[in-house]
Amino acid sequence: MRFGVIGLGSAGRSHLDVLSRMPEVEVVGIADLNPEYVKTLGERYGVPLATTQPEELIADPSIDVIAVVAADRAHYPLVMACAAARKHTLCEKPIATEVGHGREMVAAMREAGRLFCISLNNRGNPVNRRIKDVVDAGTIGHARMVRLIGLMAAPDNHLVRERLGEKAAYSRLVNICHEGKNAMFDCGVHSFDYARFLTGSDFRRIEAMGYSMRGFEYPDHGVALCEHENGILTVVDKGFDYAYEAQTRKEYVRYEVIGDRGSLAWDLDHQRLRVFARDQTLDEPLPYASHDADREVIYRGFIESVKQGSLLPWLASGEDGLKAVEAAQTAVDSMIAKGVITRDVGPGPNWFDGRGW
Repeated sequence: MRFGVIGLGSAGRSHLDVLSRMPEVEVVGIADLNPEYVKTLGERYGVPLATTQPEELIADPSIDVIAVVAADRAHYPLVMACAAARKHTLCEKPIATEVGHGREMVAAMREAGRLFCISLNNRGNPVNRRIKDVVDAGTIGHARMVRLIGLMAAPDNHLVRERLGEKAAYSRLVNICHEGKNAMFDCGVHSFDYARFLTGSDFRRIEAMGYSMRGFEYPDHGVALCEHENGILTVVDKGFDYAYEAQTRKEYVRYEVIGDRGSLAWDLDHQRLRVFARDQTLDEPLPYASHDADREVIYRGFIESVKQGSLLPWLASGEDGLKAVEAAQTAVDSMIAKGVITRDVGPGPNWFDGRGW
């Protein structure tokens, strides 16, 4: 299957690397606004069409699938162009930065009659899939409460600045924390989607509170309480302030599900699934897969979907991606309506102070 990849930032390079290792895939085109990225990666991966003009890929009749991995704000125009060209499209999360744009994208792809998948990687991760299997099997009875915690160092932390340089780190900061509306939106879409996927139920209402460590309009850290239509409660705890300037990059990830006959828990530090149920107790190793491994699972599912002409039910559709941003936007709006608490980062100024968005 012939692919084109649009966007060659850190996520885009990961997508390109994953696709290039898959024997059933031929990457025939890449595009990015940075000519240096295009030239270097085009030569490294032997891609025949390497351009700074994304429309060249979209218009190429030999390309079967377009992967949109550009900056968040660019998803909308690029996917709309893919729909007009009637290309099957896999789009990196979030589907869009504005809910209205997401709705237009879903409608356009549906009208084009082409498959539209959103890269929401939790659906492909073995940890998340195993947890869903345990819940679906009824091992802990009926789920009542879900906790999804994902705390990370900021996307511009000092290790990123040292690796990418301040110019690229600042661009990443703007894309994720300003245009991408920071942790609860940019990264929170993963949790909101997984909550729906795990519980099999849409949200009835969402309330949230958060704070801004560095004075951003969108909170660096927020906690959302979500009520599902089936009565299950989900807590989504998302932050980009965890060990911000620590010597080593640190993440804290934990999943919990409490049912009426038991509970389960998994965390990134120990990578073991622990289940305490009425009929059994489990304590099994459950390693967390890399983002590349998750993406390969998603791509294999999407390729199979294109071959059979319909999206496999476990993949995130455009509609699923839209519901994730609707939930994330509701949480962000709730935090802002309540008044975002501002915290001082510490005795020194932010490294980026004085630069405008």
